[in-house]
Amino acid sequence: MLAKDVMQRQVFTVLIDTPVKEIAALMLKHNISGIPVVNDLGTVLGVVSEFDLMRKEIRPNEPNLWKICLWGVTDDSKMQDYHDSVRKCMADTAGDIMTSPAITVDELEDLETVGNLMFDKKIKRVFVTKNGKLSGVISRSAFTKLLLEGNSVK
Repeated sequence: MLAKDVMQRQVFTVLIDTPVKEIAALMLKHNISGIPVVNDLGTVLGVVSEFDLMRKEIRPNEPNLWKICLWGVTDDSKMQDYHDSVRKCMADTAGDIMTSPAITVDELEDLETVGNLMFDKKIKRVFVTKNGKLSGVISRSAFTKLLLEGNSVK
């Protein structure tokens, strides 16, 4: 089974300059937990998730000087996470708050590989592309639906 066989084809999208409040309203209205940020050509640039929107409201804990020194020596990724958190809490637009790059797969990717990618990356959705353009989305619920229908991903 391929990504195109289970993907949801109707995908709400936003542009890079879409205001954060507009994104939140769209997500609530349509009961979705993440929305792709695309350019005018339909290329996926990033994703705004509920987690990203939470960061807008919940400020990151400021590290003390000792942590900053320690992170600089032992774990640069923690400092990068802090910078990303600050950037997101100050965000006004999709481009400011999005997580980039978004995880994408081609329509012809086999579904088992898609599922393993979601496990490995600990993500709730992957965006499906055809010729580099957004064509659908696969969320965790697609796998639940397959289980109920008695279908196999192989």
